[in-house]
Amino acid sequence: MRGYEIDFVPSGQVLGKGAGGVLGVAQMAKGIASAFSVLGRRRPDLVFGVGGYASVPVAVAAVAARVPLFLQEQNAVPGRANRMLGRMARRVYLGFEGAAPYFPAGRVEVTGNPVRREVAAARQQGTPLAAGDAFVVFALGGSQGARAISRLAVEMARRVKREGHAMKFVLQTGPGEYEAVAATVREEGLPIDPFPFTERIGEVFARCHAVVMRAGALSIAEAALFGRPCILVPYPHAADRHQERNAEEFCATGAGVWMRQDEATEEKVLEALRLWSSDPRRRGAAANAAAGFSRPDAAAQIVRSALRRIGKGETLRV
Repeated sequence: MRGYEIDFVPSGQVLGKGAGGVLGVAQMAKGIASAFSVLGRRRPDLVFGVGGYASVPVAVAAVAARVPLFLQEQNAVPGRANRMLGRMARRVYLGFEGAAPYFPAGRVEVTGNPVRREVAAARQQGTPLAAGDAFVVFALGGSQGARAISRLAVEMARRVKREGHAMKFVLQTGPGEYEAVAATVREEGLPIDPFPFTERIGEVFARCHAVVMRAGALSIAEAALFGRPCILVPYPHAADRHQERNAEEFCATGAGVWMRQDEATEEKVLEALRLWSSDPRRRGAAANAAAGFSRPDAAAQIVRSALRRIGKGETLRV
Protein backbone atom coordinates (compact mmCIF):
# COMPACT_ATOMS: atom_id res chain seq x y z
CA MET A 1 0.00 0.00 0.00
CA ARG A 2 2.89 2.38 0.77
CA GLY A 3 5.19 1.14 -1.99
CA TYR A 4 7.44 -1.10 0.11
CA GLU A 5 8.47 -4.58 -0.93
CA ILE A 6 7.40 -7.16 1.66
CA ASP A 7 8.63 -10.69 2.30
CA PHE A 8 6.18 -12.77 4.31
CA VAL A 9 7.65 -15.22 6.82
CA PRO A 10 5.43 -17.76 8.63
CA SER A 11 5.35 -17.91 12.41
CA GLY A 12 3.24 -19.36 15.19
CA GLN A 13 2.48 -18.98 18.86
CA VAL A 14 4.20 -21.56 21.01
CA LEU A 15 1.63 -21.97 23.76
CA GLY A 16 0.87 -25.05 25.86
CA LYS A 17 1.94 -28.66 25.42
CA GLY A 18 -0.91 -29.93 23.25
CA ALA A 19 -1.53 -29.90 19.53
CA GLY A 20 -1.56 -26.09 19.47
CA GLY A 21 1.93 -25.93 20.94
CA VAL A 22 3.28 -28.54 18.51
CA LEU A 23 1.77 -26.66 15.57
CA GLY A 24 3.28 -23.42 16.85
CA VAL A 25 6.74 -24.98 17.08
CA ALA A 26 6.42 -26.35 13.55
CA GLN A 27 5.35 -22.96 12.21
CA MET A 28 8.19 -21.25 14.05
CA ALA A 29 10.75 -23.70 12.60
CA LYS A 30 9.33 -23.16 9.12
CA GLY A 31 9.53 -19.41 9.69
CA ILE A 32 13.19 -19.51 10.76
CA ALA A 33 14.10 -21.48 7.62
CA SER A 34 12.18 -18.98 5.50
CA ALA A 35 13.86 -16.07 7.30
CA PHE A 36 17.31 -17.48 6.51
CA SER A 37 16.33 -17.48 2.84
CA VAL A 38 15.11 -13.88 2.98
CA LEU A 39 18.21 -12.67 4.81
CA GLY A 40 20.44 -14.43 2.31
CA ARG A 41 18.67 -12.74 -0.57
CA ARG A 42 18.25 -9.28 0.97
CA ARG A 43 21.62 -9.18 2.79
CA PRO A 44 20.50 -6.51 5.31
CA ASP A 45 22.91 -4.42 7.36
CA LEU A 46 20.70 -4.85 10.41
CA VAL A 47 17.37 -6.27 11.55
CA PHE A 48 14.76 -4.59 13.73
CA GLY A 49 12.28 -6.54 15.82
CA VAL A 50 9.20 -4.80 17.17
CA GLY A 51 7.79 -7.59 19.33
CA GLY A 52 5.15 -10.27 18.96
CA TYR A 53 5.63 -13.90 18.01
CA ALA A 54 5.68 -12.92 14.33
CA SER A 55 9.04 -11.19 14.86
CA VAL A 56 10.79 -14.20 16.39
CA PRO A 57 11.78 -16.23 13.28
CA VAL A 58 13.52 -13.32 11.56
CA ALA A 59 15.19 -12.16 14.77
CA VAL A 60 16.51 -15.65 15.58
CA ALA A 61 17.73 -16.12 12.02
CA ALA A 62 19.46 -12.73 12.14
CA VAL A 63 21.36 -13.63 15.30
CA ALA A 64 22.37 -17.00 13.86
CA ALA A 65 23.51 -15.32 10.62
CA ARG A 66 25.40 -12.65 12.60
CA VAL A 67 23.26 -9.83 11.32
CA PRO A 68 23.02 -7.13 14.02
CA LEU A 69 19.67 -7.32 15.82
CA PHE A 70 17.93 -4.31 17.36
CA LEU A 71 14.57 -4.19 19.13
CA GLN A 72 11.94 -1.52 19.64
CA GLU A 73 9.64 -2.10 22.60
CA GLN A 74 6.49 0.00 22.56
CA ASN A 75 4.95 -0.75 25.95
CA ALA A 76 5.87 -0.30 29.60
CA VAL A 77 5.66 -4.09 30.03
CA PRO A 78 7.40 -5.99 27.20
CA GLY A 79 5.83 -9.05 25.64
CA ARG A 80 7.42 -12.48 25.90
CA ALA A 81 9.04 -12.28 22.47
CA ASN A 82 10.99 -9.11 23.17
CA ARG A 83 11.93 -10.27 26.68
CA MET A 84 13.55 -13.34 25.15
CA LEU A 85 15.12 -11.55 22.21
CA GLY A 86 16.44 -8.74 24.42
CA ARG A 87 19.25 -11.05 25.58
CA MET A 88 20.46 -11.30 21.97
CA ALA A 89 19.89 -7.75 20.73
CA ARG A 90 22.62 -5.14 20.50
CA ARG A 91 20.25 -2.39 21.65
CA VAL A 92 16.65 -2.13 22.80
CA TYR A 93 14.83 1.16 22.18
CA LEU A 94 12.05 1.84 24.65
CA GLY A 95 8.82 3.75 24.35
CA PHE A 96 8.39 3.77 28.15
CA GLU A 97 11.09 3.98 30.79
CA GLY A 98 9.23 1.39 32.88
CA ALA A 99 10.29 -1.36 30.46
CA ALA A 100 14.00 -0.94 31.22
CA PRO A 101 14.24 -3.51 34.08
CA TYR A 102 13.09 -6.28 31.73
CA PHE A 103 16.24 -6.03 29.59
CA PRO A 104 20.00 -6.39 30.21
CA ALA A 105 21.51 -3.36 31.90
CA GLY A 106 23.40 -1.07 29.56
CA ARG A 107 21.55 -2.16 26.42
CA VAL A 108 18.47 0.02 26.64
CA GLU A 109 17.76 3.52 25.41
CA VAL A 110 14.53 5.40 26.15
CA THR A 111 13.61 7.06 22.87
CA GLY A 112 9.83 7.21 23.04
CA ASN A 113 7.65 5.64 20.37
CA PRO A 114 7.72 6.73 16.71
CA VAL A 115 4.54 8.22 15.28
CA ARG A 116 3.28 7.94 11.71
CA ARG A 117 4.46 10.53 9.20
CA GLU A 118 0.94 11.75 8.45
CA VAL A 119 0.27 12.33 12.17
CA ALA A 120 3.53 14.23 12.58
CA ALA A 121 2.72 16.26 9.47
CA ALA A 122 -0.65 17.29 10.93
CA ARG A 123 1.14 18.51 14.05
CA GLN A 124 3.67 20.49 12.04
CA GLN A 125 0.90 22.28 10.16
CA GLY A 126 -0.06 23.96 13.42
CA THR A 127 -3.82 23.56 12.98
CA PRO A 128 -5.55 25.65 15.68
CA LEU A 129 -7.88 24.20 18.26
CA ALA A 130 -11.57 24.08 17.40
CA ALA A 131 -13.08 27.54 17.44
CA GLY A 132 -16.16 28.40 19.47
CA ASP A 133 -17.25 28.10 23.07
CA ALA A 134 -17.59 24.31 23.21
CA PHE A 135 -14.95 22.12 24.82
CA VAL A 136 -14.15 19.40 22.24
CA VAL A 137 -13.35 15.87 23.40
CA PHE A 138 -11.88 13.27 21.05
CA ALA A 139 -12.95 9.72 22.00
CA LEU A 140 -11.29 6.81 20.22
CA GLY A 141 -10.53 3.15 20.59
CA GLY A 142 -7.76 2.46 18.07
CA SER A 143 -7.99 1.07 14.54
CA GLN A 144 -10.53 -1.58 15.61
CA GLY A 145 -12.54 0.81 17.75
CA ALA A 146 -13.58 -0.01 21.31
CA ARG A 147 -17.23 -0.56 22.07
CA ALA A 148 -16.68 0.44 25.68
CA ILE A 149 -15.27 3.81 24.59
CA SER A 150 -18.11 4.34 22.09
CA ARG A 151 -20.75 3.54 24.73
CA LEU A 152 -19.03 5.85 27.18
CA ALA A 153 -18.98 8.71 24.66
CA VAL A 154 -22.68 8.25 23.86
CA GLU A 155 -23.62 8.22 27.54
CA MET A 156 -21.53 11.32 28.23
CA ALA A 157 -23.12 13.11 25.27
CA ARG A 158 -26.60 12.26 26.59
CA ARG A 159 -25.74 13.73 29.97
CA VAL A 160 -24.13 16.82 28.42
CA LYS A 161 -27.23 17.43 26.29
CA ARG A 162 -29.54 16.87 29.24
CA GLU A 163 -27.61 19.18 31.56
CA GLY A 164 -26.83 21.82 28.92
CA HIS A 165 -23.05 21.83 29.13
CA ALA A 166 -20.92 23.37 26.36
CA MET A 167 -19.09 20.19 25.41
CA LYS A 168 -18.90 18.30 22.12
CA PHE A 169 -17.46 14.92 21.20
CA VAL A 170 -15.63 13.64 18.15
CA LEU A 171 -15.91 9.85 18.19
CA GLN A 172 -13.91 7.33 16.19
CA THR A 173 -15.84 4.07 16.12
CA GLY A 174 -14.89 0.62 14.97
CA PRO A 175 -15.89 -0.06 11.35
CA GLY A 176 -18.63 -2.47 12.42
CA GLU A 177 -20.39 -0.08 14.77
CA TYR A 178 -20.26 3.22 12.92
CA GLU A 179 -23.74 2.98 11.36
CA ALA A 180 -25.42 2.12 14.66
CA VAL A 181 -23.65 4.93 16.52
CA ALA A 182 -24.37 7.44 13.75
CA ALA A 183 -28.06 6.46 13.79
CA THR A 184 -28.23 6.98 17.56
CA VAL A 185 -26.58 10.39 17.23
CA ARG A 186 -29.06 11.48 14.55
CA GLU A 187 -32.15 10.15 16.35
CA GLU A 188 -31.27 11.69 19.71
CA GLY A 189 -29.57 14.85 18.45
CA LEU A 190 -26.45 14.17 20.47
CA PRO A 191 -23.42 16.52 20.40
CA ILE A 192 -21.23 13.89 18.73
CA ASP A 193 -19.44 13.88 15.39
CA PRO A 194 -18.85 10.15 14.73
CA PHE A 195 -16.56 8.71 12.06
CA PRO A 196 -15.00 5.31 11.26
CA PHE A 197 -11.25 4.75 11.48
CA THR A 198 -9.14 7.02 9.29
CA GLU A 199 -5.41 7.33 8.64
CA ARG A 200 -5.83 11.14 8.92
CA ILE A 201 -6.40 10.97 12.63
CA GLY A 202 -3.79 13.65 13.29
CA GLU A 203 -6.22 16.23 11.95
CA VAL A 204 -8.70 15.22 14.65
CA PHE A 205 -6.14 15.43 17.46
CA ALA A 206 -5.37 18.95 16.27
CA ARG A 207 -9.01 20.07 16.68
CA CYS A 208 -9.71 18.71 20.16
CA HIS A 209 -8.99 19.97 23.67
CA ALA A 210 -8.77 16.60 25.43
CA VAL A 211 -8.82 12.87 24.62
CA VAL A 212 -10.62 9.83 26.04
CA MET A 213 -9.12 6.56 24.83
CA ARG A 214 -7.48 3.24 25.63
CA ALA A 215 -3.85 3.26 26.77
CA GLY A 216 -2.17 1.79 23.70
CA ALA A 217 1.43 2.86 23.40
CA LEU A 218 1.15 4.48 19.98
CA SER A 219 -2.12 6.25 20.75
CA ILE A 220 -0.47 7.81 23.79
CA ALA A 221 2.50 8.87 21.65
CA GLU A 222 0.16 10.54 19.16
CA ALA A 223 -1.89 12.38 21.78
CA ALA A 224 1.31 13.52 23.50
CA LEU A 225 2.67 14.85 20.21
CA PHE A 226 -0.26 17.31 20.12
CA GLY A 227 -0.01 18.08 23.84
CA ARG A 228 -3.50 16.79 24.56
CA PRO A 229 -4.41 15.84 28.15
CA CYS A 230 -5.95 12.38 28.29
CA ILE A 231 -8.45 10.31 30.21
CA LEU A 232 -7.13 6.78 29.71
CA VAL A 233 -9.27 3.65 30.09
CA PRO A 234 -6.85 0.72 29.62
CA TYR A 235 -8.05 -2.39 27.83
CA PRO A 236 -8.64 -4.76 30.76
CA HIS A 237 -7.54 -7.92 28.94
CA ALA A 238 -4.22 -6.62 27.58
CA ALA A 239 -1.33 -9.04 28.12
CA ASP A 240 0.40 -8.55 31.48
CA ARG A 241 -1.90 -5.55 32.03
CA HIS A 242 0.59 -3.56 29.99
CA GLN A 243 -1.93 -0.83 29.11
CA GLU A 244 -2.35 -0.06 32.80
CA ARG A 245 1.40 0.34 33.14
CA ASN A 246 1.45 2.59 30.07
CA ALA A 247 -1.29 4.70 31.62
CA GLU A 248 0.46 4.88 34.99
CA GLU A 249 3.71 6.16 33.50
CA PHE A 250 2.03 8.72 31.25
CA CYS A 251 -0.32 10.04 33.92
CA ALA A 252 2.40 10.20 36.57
CA THR A 253 3.73 13.22 34.66
CA GLY A 254 0.47 15.10 35.21
CA ALA A 255 -0.61 14.63 31.59
CA GLY A 256 -3.93 13.02 32.47
CA VAL A 257 -5.77 10.54 34.62
CA TRP A 258 -6.56 6.87 34.10
CA MET A 259 -9.41 4.68 35.27
CA ARG A 260 -10.08 0.97 35.06
CA GLN A 261 -12.93 0.15 32.71
CA ASP A 262 -15.33 -0.84 35.49
CA GLU A 263 -14.69 2.52 37.19
CA ALA A 264 -14.97 4.71 34.08
CA THR A 265 -18.62 5.76 34.31
CA GLU A 266 -19.88 8.70 32.28
CA GLU A 267 -20.28 10.68 35.50
CA LYS A 268 -16.72 10.10 36.66
CA VAL A 269 -15.11 10.75 33.28
CA LEU A 270 -17.20 13.88 32.74
CA GLU A 271 -16.16 15.16 36.15
CA ALA A 272 -12.49 14.89 35.11
CA LEU A 273 -13.15 16.54 31.75
CA ARG A 274 -15.03 19.42 33.36
CA LEU A 275 -12.04 20.21 35.56
CA TRP A 276 -10.09 20.90 32.37
CA SER A 277 -12.92 22.67 30.54
CA SER A 278 -13.63 25.02 33.44
CA ASP A 279 -10.02 25.76 34.37
CA PRO A 280 -7.74 26.72 31.45
CA ARG A 281 -4.71 26.88 33.73
CA ARG A 282 -5.25 23.33 34.94
CA ARG A 283 -5.78 22.18 31.36
CA GLY A 284 -2.68 24.03 30.23
CA ALA A 285 -0.54 22.33 32.87
CA ALA A 286 -1.80 18.91 31.77
CA ALA A 287 -1.25 19.81 28.11
CA ASN A 288 2.33 20.88 28.83
CA ALA A 289 2.96 17.63 30.69
CA ALA A 290 1.59 15.64 27.74
CA ALA A 291 3.78 17.56 25.30
CA GLY A 292 6.76 16.94 27.58
CA PHE A 293 6.13 13.20 27.34
CA SER A 294 6.31 13.33 23.55
CA ARG A 295 9.41 12.32 21.60
CA PRO A 296 8.74 13.71 18.10
CA ASP A 297 12.16 12.62 16.80
CA ALA A 298 11.93 9.05 18.13
CA ALA A 299 12.13 7.35 14.72
CA ALA A 300 15.15 9.35 13.61
CA GLN A 301 16.88 8.84 16.96
CA ILE A 302 16.39 5.07 16.81
CA VAL A 303 17.66 4.71 13.25
CA ARG A 304 20.68 6.95 13.77
CA SER A 305 21.63 5.16 16.97
CA ALA A 306 21.42 1.76 15.28
CA LEU A 307 23.48 2.96 12.29
CA ARG A 308 26.19 4.29 14.59
CA ARG A 309 26.35 0.98 16.39
CA ILE A 310 27.03 -0.93 13.19
CA GLY A 311 29.60 1.58 11.99
CA LYS A 312 27.45 3.24 9.37
CA GLY A 313 27.40 6.66 11.01
CA GLU A 314 24.49 8.72 9.75
CA THR A 315 24.61 7.61 6.14
CA LEU A 316 20.82 7.43 5.92
CA ARG A 317 18.71 10.57 5.83
CA VAL A 318 15.81 10.24 8.29
